[in-house]
Amino acid sequence: MRDRIIYSLPKLPIVLLFALCVSNQAYAETLTFREAINAALENNPLLQAHAWSVRARKEDFLTTKGLLYPKLTVEERFTRTDSPTYGFMAKLNQERFAQQDFAIGQLNDPHDISDFQTSFSVDQPLFAPALYYGMGLAEKEMDAGNAEFERLKNEVARSVVRSALAVQTAKEFLSAALAAAADAREHKRLASLRYDSGLGLYSDVLRADVGIKKAEAVVARAEGDLEVAGRALGLVLGRTEAVDVTGVKPSLPLNELNVYMDAAFRRDDLKALGIRYENSLEAVKLEKSFFLPEIGARASYQFNDHNSPFSPEGESYILTASLRWSLFDASLYHKVRKAEAGANEMRQRLTGLEQEVRFRVNEAYIRIREKEKTLSLSKAALEEAEESLRLVKTRYENSLSPIVDLLGTQALLDSARANAVEAENEYINAVADLYHQSGTLLKELGITN
Repeated sequence: MRDRIIYSLPKLPIVLLFALCVSNQAYAETLTFREAINAALENNPLLQAHAWSVRARKEDFLTTKGLLYPKLTVEERFTRTDSPTYGFMAKLNQERFAQQDFAIGQLNDPHDISDFQTSFSVDQPLFAPALYYGMGLAEKEMDAGNAEFERLKNEVARSVVRSALAVQTAKEFLSAALAAAADAREHKRLASLRYDSGLGLYSDVLRADVGIKKAEAVVARAEGDLEVAGRALGLVLGRTEAVDVTGVKPSLPLNELNVYMDAAFRRDDLKALGIRYENSLEAVKLEKSFFLPEIGARASYQFNDHNSPFSPEGESYILTASLRWSLFDASLYHKVRKAEAGANEMRQRLTGLEQEVRFRVNEAYIRIREKEKTLSLSKAALEEAEESLRLVKTRYENSLSPIVDLLGTQALLDSARANAVEAENEYINAVADLYHQSGTLLKELGITN
């Protein structure tokens, strides 16, 4: 980002120029950091999509749970036949079978017969181990989805902080560019005064004017950067236009490393993977449960009529109890082994994530110390560059230094300003990343959702 700031002076007054620069952002929605994060938590498309995924997992759980409840079925069936077997059965069900129906000719070649059969049946599992384990798996998967959703909220909040800082940094770059442009304009004024008084060269005026032309392009670039940063923030917030952010930058204090390390092992994504590891162990039990018997009951009541539906010309009921036991199925053994392999895979994934979390927290903490030193050095360099420009400007005014020294020192000051802005942004981002890696960013920002 350093190459973005080679400032120049536009031909308009600075106040008017700044008004023009920010006019492109006048249409943007303006939010504070807290409002921006809340807006993202409500409108971010990725979060909304995951919210529906969580809803789907809940429905999976309720679907599996519903299989344990009685299932009531109503069925109406119409049959028209001259089949001896079905015709005989239909007349019996309609309770209108007569003595003449035993005639051989009638039995072998019956007349066409219609049958409206209305039935009500209730099925109830009494002992279904696979359903019990399946319900437990669905419930845990729902919990894992909820934990992932909470982690995603932290990730979205991290994106908001990063994008909001980019907006504020872009505004600071623009402000620094305008300050540098004011310096460049002053250099040209001094060069013009010296030339008019016969103490300077016309080439000095031309060099100062070239600096102005270069800076005008950089100011335009700074405007574009600000617009893009605003639109990037809007994208995270689920907006289609640019969004501006105001107010102080987020205050994120730095604590001891162990505070973040302890918090990191309570991260929601770790919790989600832990739940899935437990689920993989339950999945082994689920596959083994298919070796156990299943017991169920069924009750059915029906009536039949040869003229109209839902008419009880004949009535009957059936009560059934069933036991189903798969005594040998070679595929079941392989399914159990597959589930065991899945459990071992999930255990390794959990171990790997725990190691990565430890690494990421340590890395983030180390980066903070690095950025803190860089920020301190950049501030000191900025002070030195400002003082150097003041001294060289005085020497130039007194014909003790050429304009090349003045413009070179100005370039160093421009670079120092850019470095200071960038260093502050990187430091805050580094602290925000540490809180993100520890899973406490939303909590530290005071956002509860």
